[in-house]
Amino acid sequence: MKKAFPYVVGAAVIFLLFVLMRAGSGSSFRQFDNRVTLRQSDKIPYGTRVARGLLPSLFAAANVRNENAAPGRWDSVYATSYKQAVVFVADYFDADKDELEAIANFVERGNYIFIISRAASDDAASFFNVSFNSENAANFYAGVRDSLRLKLDGPGFDSNRLFVYPGMRYDGVLHPLDSTRTVVLGRNEKGFADFVQLNKGSGSIFLHSAPLAFSNYFILHKNNAAYYAQVLSVLPRDLQTIVWDEYYLQKGSSNKQPNWLSALFSYPSFKWGLLIGAATLTLFVLLGMRRRQRMIPPHQKPKNDSLDFVKTLGRLYYDRRDHKNLAAKMTAYFLEHIRSRYKLPTHTLDEDFMQALHFKSGYPLVETRQLVGLIQYIGSVNFVPENELAGFHRQLEAFYQNTQHGRTANI
Repeated sequence: MKKAFPYVVGAAVIFLLFVLMRAGSGSSFRQFDNRVTLRQSDKIPYGTRVARGLLPSLFAAANVRNENAAPGRWDSVYATSYKQAVVFVADYFDADKDELEAIANFVERGNYIFIISRAASDDAASFFNVSFNSENAANFYAGVRDSLRLKLDGPGFDSNRLFVYPGMRYDGVLHPLDSTRTVVLGRNEKGFADFVQLNKGSGSIFLHSAPLAFSNYFILHKNNAAYYAQVLSVLPRDLQTIVWDEYYLQKGSSNKQPNWLSALFSYPSFKWGLLIGAATLTLFVLLGMRRRQRMIPPHQKPKNDSLDFVKTLGRLYYDRRDHKNLAAKMTAYFLEHIRSRYKLPTHTLDEDFMQALHFKSGYPLVETRQLVGLIQYIGSVNFVPENELAGFHRQLEAFYQNTQHGRTANI
């Protein structure tokens, strides 16, 4: 019994420390992870790894980078260049006056800022000339279940289509103070704006007050990936660099109130006393185990064969061999591109449509007819072989690459 006593005490202390750490972090064992992190590195439902992972497929010509830097201190984009975009993800956009001035200088040169945040500081709201209303946050913290319902508004968008998912809401409302300088691009189910555009100089600033619309859960629910693609379609396709910046996400988390265990650890004497005691007891137990435990034979490290959580949406359907579904989504994205760039209706793909697309895009008429004919063929069949899907992809890529600097519709 005496020989086993140190092991029992050591196990009890380790278990107690584990319980304290779990209780101090305020978390519990749950089957569904409800944490809202909005981090691009998180695979949990309310992380943003899918949104970040889809950027290279939406902007094939752009260099996509991750940063955690304040405005004006980026390593991947430059204030003197143009055709660059920075996407800020945050729960609370707490920018000071110097950072807002850096954003203004960056945008005026022909760049773009896309801010995803439920609320913002008074300085930021005044700078953007909008007011933020976070009335739904009270329901979120109270545990009230209220699903998110969004729709897009403006030229090139179907304002009658509603995007819904059964997860949490946690959004805000934007109230533009000057309608002559602000364009509303999206609303919630009550008709309040949650997605707006502000033009400044040669660039634009976009504000989106529903951060969970960019979560893994929302994008992967049914066809909500179309919402994400349409929202980001407001950015030019010929961007040179896109930066996913979580600076304000980290800044906000560092300002949160510490839990009670962290408060106790703020006292150096308590902290070091507990750590030294735990380290001493652990060392005693380990030395005792070393004297009595026989040698453990070496084992190879298990190989991690798990698939990566985040794949582009196209690879997901390709792996499932759902070529028909993937071709349909490629068609929908192409037609959305035609509507938004060339302002052409796509409900009837007849000869007049082909002539108009040829004229506005500058794409050869023969290739245009072949592409539209293939779209009509794919829509009429129930199965698409892999070789036909590959040919369809090549024709679409040829169109995109040869029309990057083509003519656009006059607005």
